[in-house]
Amino acid sequence: MSDLHCPACGASKIRLAHRRSLSDILLGGLTIYPFRCQLCADRFRTFLGRRTPNPRRSFERVEVSFPVWFKPRRSTYPDEMGQEGVIENLSIRGCRIRSTTPVAIGSRLELEFQHSNDSFPITIEEAVVRSSVNGAIGLRFTQLRRSDERRIRQLIDVWLLELLPSSR
Repeated sequence: MSDLHCPACGASKIRLAHRRSLSDILLGGLTIYPFRCQLCADRFRTFLGRRTPNPRRSFERVEVSFPVWFKPRRSTYPDEMGQEGVIENLSIRGCRIRSTTPVAIGSRLELEFQHSNDSFPITIEEAVVRSSVNGAIGLRFTQLRRSDERRIRQLIDVWLLELLPSSR
């Protein structure tokens, strides 16, 4: 099982994906499961040979601690500085921010963060607030430039341990 790799990019950083269709459920009876690459987001099926539970999250999040600045996507003040927080975890499709600023679920935010003092900021053009509880804001990225997405993938490749389906 440790020899499973993404057919699109060859990465071994894969994990079980949600079973979204009837065919996924039926093939699960034959231990053929859907997987998702954590780096290129490719979704594919493969024979696993044993039963496994269905995962809750599509992408593994890595624990990080990066300063982040965010503001409403369509701010009435273009030069608005925004709010500060800390990115606590990150995946190629979302993150969790810790902030004292209350944010409503469904809000659309613009984010900018730096993973080191020597790096250029990474900009998320739009992220939707999926959860907001006790200062923890869960976000799903909906718009970002390809160059920024590539940089996030490189970060995850460095920070994310090799994922093996047997560890789930």
